[in-house]
Amino acid sequence: MQKSSNSMGCLGSMIFLLVFVGVGIGLSLWGWSVLQKARVSESWPQAQGEIVSSEVRRSDDENGSSYSGDVTFEYVVADSRYSSDNVSFGQYSGNRSHAEEIVAKYPVGSRVTVYYDPEDVATAVLEPGVTWSSYLLIGMGVLFTCIPIIIMPFTLLRRR
Repeated sequence: MQKSSNSMGCLGSMIFLLVFVGVGIGLSLWGWSVLQKARVSESWPQAQGEIVSSEVRRSDDENGSSYSGDVTFEYVVADSRYSSDNVSFGQYSGNRSHAEEIVAKYPVGSRVTVYYDPEDVATAVLEPGVTWSSYLLIGMGVLFTCIPIIIMPFTLLRRR
């Protein structure tokens, strides 16, 4: 009887680890997509835009507070008005000073250069190109994939 409950515990652990691998692969693919858009955004066409809102947003959870610089801008391409809130690809929430820097850089009413995707004009950024944060999702995906793969053999050995 002991062997049966040990097998069920091992099976549960393996399923849990496989879910982590699946999440890791998904994050990696999403991160790869973000990274590719960041790379090609440097060659996107430009339009003039205007900042319509710019504020520091605070989010609280059990781990504390995080802050983001929420910036919304409008731009016109081919006589159609668009709106976006992407300052850069891979933008993230973090500390208050980082969020305040973004908001200070893009005050309401200021004129900005907008880089838009010629294949999807509604996709646009203020800061094109790759930044360190463009790699963040890929990094998380690699961790979620590799850690379970490293742990799996030990889980299988425990079963024996």
